[in-house]
Amino acid sequence: GLGEALLGVVFVLVMLWALHRLSVIVRATLAVWGTPTDDTPKLTDGQQVAVEGQVTVEESAAVADRLFDAADGPVGAYIWHAWTPDTGRNTYDFDRGELRGGRNTFAAGIEAGKLGVSTHGKQLSIDFDWLRELYDTDTLSDLDIGDPVSNTSLPTFVTRHLWDSIYISLETAIGDCPATQLRDVVNLRTDDISADAYGIEARGISAGQQLFILGEVKEHNDEYTVTGTDQTPLLIADTGRSGLVSQLWWRALKYALALISASGLFILFVL
Repeated sequence: GLGEALLGVVFVLVMLWALHRLSVIVRATLAVWGTPTDDTPKLTDGQQVAVEGQVTVEESAAVADRLFDAADGPVGAYIWHAWTPDTGRNTYDFDRGELRGGRNTFAAGIEAGKLGVSTHGKQLSIDFDWLRELYDTDTLSDLDIGDPVSNTSLPTFVTRHLWDSIYISLETAIGDCPATQLRDVVNLRTDDISADAYGIEARGISAGQQLFILGEVKEHNDEYTVTGTDQTPLLIADTGRSGLVSQLWWRALKYALALISASGLFILFVL
């Protein structure tokens, strides 16, 4: 009947979503495995590199001082997501070691100043444009807060937010604030929005921390930038190469379980 058909469509969508996510993880994992970390890379334009070095920040990202603790130091870039509370659902925050209320993401993006990685006397800038284009990211300055339409959270398998990207693993600098604290940056639809109704959470790249990056080198006037391309993804992790690989495997397990579960339910209820 119609009910079975609709149920079948949902299961198929979940299976396709899980398969796509698994394919992305496989691509990223192969890139990491196939590119050894080079302590003294000889940089050439178009080269795929994997380096680990200390972050240098020439210019902090916009409003980073309001999202992060001063002890984190200058934050050169951060990914963020705008959220609303998920009433009745709690999740465990492993990074903070605490149980907190669930959060539904309705927008996400990346803010960046000028930063790079210094390794063995070489300076590599980081260009995030590939990630921005891939995820069609939002910007804080264009974010509408209090709009019932744009602030609606959709199911995970029909959304693709940078905040959930497998290409980024950041755990060192974590910031959070009510959206009303950024009223001079975001667009508040009304002045009576509760401070608890909307929030901005961020994960940053701060000066002095060790950062692993993988991507393609672009050279211009003897200055080198690492970015992502159709052939080479941009991978960024403050957990090191091993931490990034562990995250990729953990996510692969999650999507594999989703694929198996959806396939089993499809067979049980539809076929």
